Amino acid sequence: MLSLEEVHSHYRKIHALKGVSLSVRERTICCLIGANGAGKSTLLMTISGIQPITSGTIRFRGEPVEKLAPEEIVRRGVIQVPEGRRIFSDLTVNENLILGAYLRHNTSEVAASMENVFGLFPILRERRGQSGGTLSGGEQQMLAIARALMGMPSLLLLDEPSLGLAPLVVTHIMRIIQKIRDDGLTILLVEQNAQAALELGDYGYVIETGRVVLKGRAAALLQNDRVKEAYLG
Repeated sequence: MLSLEEVHSHYRKIHALKGVSLSVRERTICCLIGANGAGKSTLLMTISGIQPITSGTIRFRGEPVEKLAPEEIVRRGVIQVPEGRRIFSDLTVNENLILGAYLRHNTSEVAASMENVFGLFPILRERRGQSGGTLSGGEQQMLAIARALMGMPSLLLLDEPSLGLAPLVVTHIMRIIQKIRDDGLTILLVEQNAQAALELGDYGYVIETGRVVLKGRAAALLQNDRVKEAYLG
């Protein structure tokens, strides 16, 4: 579904991505793990068209997208849940969700999507009239994922969904991500919690200082000595 070939990206003089190549198969969870500053979030921003690509090719469903504007990439079905959630704290849960569907014009289909996300996240139905800023961290993460789902993505980019959350909440979020995959959505998951990501994922990549240094099935990476030493404690 998604493939990157020799992708380079710079922040001014900083060479952030150094020839990254990877692929994400349809209806799978592909994990990208690595330390802080390794280039994980930069990679998602580059796929989304927010961070400019210096060279290389990004293909979605076989078509190059690296020169498209971010909104056009969203229209094609690639939607990102950013690190830190970035919900609209002054807007209600309901308003946040409606904004997630801003490119859709069929009101009955949008209403059906709203019911679907409330089915995934029942607490959001209870909180639908509350301002996003009054939610707990876990509820805000649920809202961020639900808002993205309102855009009807084919590929969901998740950036550190477990960041700052209690272990029980992380377990709950990971189960929801698994259910979303089981329902047919493709997911590229960036996650510093390597154990949780690899237990959840189908395939994985390890990125260090802007380069992919390991790849393979997630179950195999869990048993890899280098991964164990560097990321699994």
